[in-house]
Amino acid sequence: MKFFLQTLFAIATLVLGVLLGVRYQARVESLREVQALVNVQKNKIEELRAENLRMHTDVLVRDFLDRARIRLPKETLEHIANSVHAASTKFQLPPEMILAVIRIESAFDVNALSNKGAVGLMQILPSTAQEIAQELRMEWRGEDLLRDPSANIQMGAYYLTKMIGQFNDLAVALTAYNHGPGRIADMTAAKAGLPMDYAEKVLSYYTP
Repeated sequence: MKFFLQTLFAIATLVLGVLLGVRYQARVESLREVQALVNVQKNKIEELRAENLRMHTDVLVRDFLDRARIRLPKETLEHIANSVHAASTKFQLPPEMILAVIRIESAFDVNALSNKGAVGLMQILPSTAQEIAQELRMEWRGEDLLRDPSANIQMGAYYLTKMIGQFNDLAVALTAYNHGPGRIADMTAAKAGLPMDYAEKVLSYYTP
């Protein structure tokens, strides 16, 4: 009798273990399904967020152009908007800031050329652009590359971000973007007054 009860208990324990194991496995599978669903939803939210930011940038570009009474071909407008969005996302720089610089530098003229030789939307000197291209591991094909909105805006946004990191002040960084970091660093070290006109013009168009 004792042996029978022990055997029965062992069988019951085994059956209970199997049932618990099945329930545990089912719970694990359920948790995996929930986690998979959560991941899908997170991806969808991120995609919607990215699309919302892209559309927001597109509206910003059109608004800048409308206020300046500038008309661009649809293809050029879309190219600029997409390039601003990509650079803003990559370098964590507000699209409004990139657009404010473009407004002052070139008035959205892709082929703009200054009397000092600066080229394109964000008016970058070829010598500076070549250094930036090396830092960004971009193929440098000469100054014609600066007439490509995506390349010009990526370089300009990167350079401005670099200036912000160096001077830790947006207005001073904008001044360095325009006058060169070496000159501004020397003036700062000498405690000389900085030429802030350019920064003030850009910031007048910057509304984050």
